Amino acid sequence: MRKVLVIVGSRREGNSLLFGKKVVSMLKKMRVPVSYIVPGNQKIYLCTGCMDCDQKGVCDFKDDMSKNIQLVKNASLIIWITPVRWNLLSSDIKVFMDRLNPLYASQELEGKKAISVAIGSQGKETYSSESAITSLGSFMESAHMNCLGHFTINDCLQVKDQKKQEKNVNYILHQIKKIVESL
Repeated sequence: MRKVLVIVGSRREGNSLLFGKKVVSMLKKMRVPVSYIVPGNQKIYLCTGCMDCDQKGVCDFKDDMSKNIQLVKNASLIIWITPVRWNLLSSDIKVFMDRLNPLYASQELEGKKAISVAIGSQGKETYSSESAITSLGSFMESAHMNCLGHFTINDCLQVKDQKKQEKNVNYILHQIKKIVESL
């Protein structure tokens, strides 16, 4: 059975969270089981790089990542949604990715299907959402994940700006729907 995990890299009631809610709503209408994580609303410790997880297959920290790792394992598709901050992905997404090292070390991310969405406050030429997409893509590539699509939404500083980008937002939602239907 297909299960989708949506990970949103911003807890602020802004464009990333709004888009994430649209994705979840669409998936629920499609009757697709979906889980939704906002790492910034969880207790997630920073990775110290101790590499114990390489040996033991689990992290020494006891926090919300234990549950999150199970959600990642069980997902047939992961949708990463990040705001663009200083031309990069959000720190919440980066911390989450770092803490997936037990799955990376055990090669459990290999072949996992994923989609990335970066939402920038400025135009593509000013604050490049492409850098955030590249960072997500590099993570997926090094983990040998199967990236099914990279998407960007630009010129979205305020939540009302997403309305101005409605054509692109709807296009991305339609593409995500097609990908999920093909699983």
